[in-house]
Amino acid sequence: MPAGLKQKDPILEIQEFDPKTNLKLRNWFLKEKRDLPFRKNRTPYSTWVSEIMLQQTRVAAMLPLYEKFMARFPKPEDLASAEEEEVFRYWQGLGYYSRAKNLLAGVRKLVNEFRGKFPETLEEALSLPGIGPYTARAILSISYNLPFAVLDGNAKRVLSRLAMFRESGPKADPILQKIADSFLNRDFPGDHNEAVMELGARICIPKPLCTQCPLQTDCIAYQNGVQESIPETEKKKKEIPLDIRFYILKGKQGILLVRYPERRFFKTIYSLPFSFEGKNPYEPDPVLDWDLKTSDLGIKFKHTITHHKIQGFVSETELDAKKEKRILEDFRKARPSIEIKYCHWRDLETEFPSSIAKKIKQTLAKNGAVLPGLEN
Repeated sequence: MPAGLKQKDPILEIQEFDPKTNLKLRNWFLKEKRDLPFRKNRTPYSTWVSEIMLQQTRVAAMLPLYEKFMARFPKPEDLASAEEEEVFRYWQGLGYYSRAKNLLAGVRKLVNEFRGKFPETLEEALSLPGIGPYTARAILSISYNLPFAVLDGNAKRVLSRLAMFRESGPKADPILQKIADSFLNRDFPGDHNEAVMELGARICIPKPLCTQCPLQTDCIAYQNGVQESIPETEKKKKEIPLDIRFYILKGKQGILLVRYPERRFFKTIYSLPFSFEGKNPYEPDPVLDWDLKTSDLGIKFKHTITHHKIQGFVSETELDAKKEKRILEDFRKARPSIEIKYCHWRDLETEFPSSIAKKIKQTLAKNGAVLPGLEN
């Protein structure tokens, strides 16, 4: 049994770690940590924004967007007073717009009910929209140096190998949280949590770089030669192939965009109207139950949205005043919650803040398509 861990029982409900293990980890982190923009000013607000952005987004992709976002909304009050659509524009490139929507709701509550000061208790932190156990613990430990251990994907991998705990998935989280709590360096909880996550992101990766790890001699999985098989691999959800057709509907005011929460994708942002084609597991959208003659532009593009492998197609049509009035009436009958706006072709990527808008424009340009009325 390595010095880093004293195993009290086989199900690992309680762990005791040698303080020297924590010291080695912190020394490694202080020497090797990456110089990242969100580490330069660790206010609760900046930590909050960075943690939400890093969910389901790689650091390299997130950094320029984080800096642009913080330059526009440097304080909670700046974000709280912003319009949702502007926030979504600054979120473009990160995807999962529900994260931005929840962040905005949480910051507004922070400003209105907590006078802009992030609470210092776990219970109050969890009362803010968009704040879950991981995010609350990360903010409280990193920005307030309070003794809360975090448990993200990287931390789970590090702790599982360190303690040779094989199980994975939601049922394993309570035990992993106990291991994390026991491993926490209570003198430097913020540094400790960042160090564990940094180790998981750079060294203790799925195929671990054990020779570079500061905790190699403390790792039970390494000592037993099973580090690559821990934690157990969760079965990946099978990707669903899906054909989606987007519609460029051109009226006098510009290109029609829609938003409503009941649809399968783009629940929180405006988008071009779309429909599913061919074999798919979803019901047809009644918003597109119309009698319009549209022209297929003969282009296609690929995209991925959360376990969906998408083949995209585009059709377009001109709407005269009569057709446009009927379409809008049909929309509102089918979905009372629907919101509608128009945009110029040049602003499509801004007003439909998804990489799909960029792919549509790039694919059309590559194809040499010229759409009447869309040159401006």
